[in-house]
Amino acid sequence: MNLPKNEMETIFNGIRDFILIISPDREILETNDAFLKHMNCKREDVIGRKCYEVFREKTRKSSNCHEKCPLETVIREKRHCRAELNRVAKDGKPRYTELTIFPIWEKKGKISKFIEISRDITKRKSDEKKTQDYLMKMVEERTHQLKESHERLLHQDKMASLGKLSSAVVHEINNPVAGILNLVMLSQRILKEDEIKEAELDLFRRYLGLMETETRRIGRIVGNLLTFARQSKIEFVRFDLNELIEQTLILNSNLLKLNRIRVIEELEHNLPLIRGSEDQIKQVVMNLLSNAVESMTQVSRKWLTIRTFSKEPGKTVGIEIMDTGTGIPREMISKIFEPFYTTKKKGKGVGLGLS
Repeated sequence: MNLPKNEMETIFNGIRDFILIISPDREILETNDAFLKHMNCKREDVIGRKCYEVFREKTRKSSNCHEKCPLETVIREKRHCRAELNRVAKDGKPRYTELTIFPIWEKKGKISKFIEISRDITKRKSDEKKTQDYLMKMVEERTHQLKESHERLLHQDKMASLGKLSSAVVHEINNPVAGILNLVMLSQRILKEDEIKEAELDLFRRYLGLMETETRRIGRIVGNLLTFARQSKIEFVRFDLNELIEQTLILNSNLLKLNRIRVIEELEHNLPLIRGSEDQIKQVVMNLLSNAVESMTQVSRKWLTIRTFSKEPGKTVGIEIMDTGTGIPREMISKIFEPFYTTKKKGKGVGLGLS
């Protein structure tokens, strides 16, 4: 297509993208009006000058002509090149440019010229950043909402577990209270005597010691219950897994006794501390114990085995809880880690046992 020169110039200058025609030695041979307007300069200010000199005048930081220059990529790879440039303008504001450089080849395989087509994408970049910031804010807000919801559900699961433990804990506390009451009555009988013998004083001291022991036991039971019931935020700490298991067994001791379950502990000594959410791990163990008790209601041999172990000492710690109950139906195995999945009746759990 052969068009008159004036028509070609009209088309060339009508293009809104910035166009430069550059020689192999980086000299600007021609440019269009869009480039001149963008750079705020006249044609005679750029024609015949090195391209890097022109850009150096219009940016705050000067750069070497070969430093990160897209022309070098075209020469090295012998193909066109696309790039994004980030320059700081004289006013101190960043300007983003998207450019494409095409080589014009001579017959002998040499590059005779480069055609550089670029456009200012600063506004697009700004819009993208605003969108990204907005989406990040939305993600953070949603994540915060989900975290709060998860914590509330965990607390609800705790309350469901506490409901199961309530009757067992009442029995657990009633036993030492009854013992203390008997010891108080015996002590009062001794004190009513006109003369207290030395042997009776020794017995009195023993009664006091037993009352202290039973009172402390009540304190431990209530303390464990309050610790378990407390709604706490998810925090990662270092803790002793064996100690956590012992605390959970104490909390469930009467529940296990009432159901005539034999507990076998195989806890590895000198187990390294682990880092995680102690509260959530305790809840998982609590749920597993509760499920084990429920699964053994219809069996005659009721054994519960808890084992801890370490693999690659100092790196991996494991726990196994096994029971002689009816087990989990095969079709439900794949769902045990799904949040909110439960086969329990309403009010017995929210399906967060292992999720």
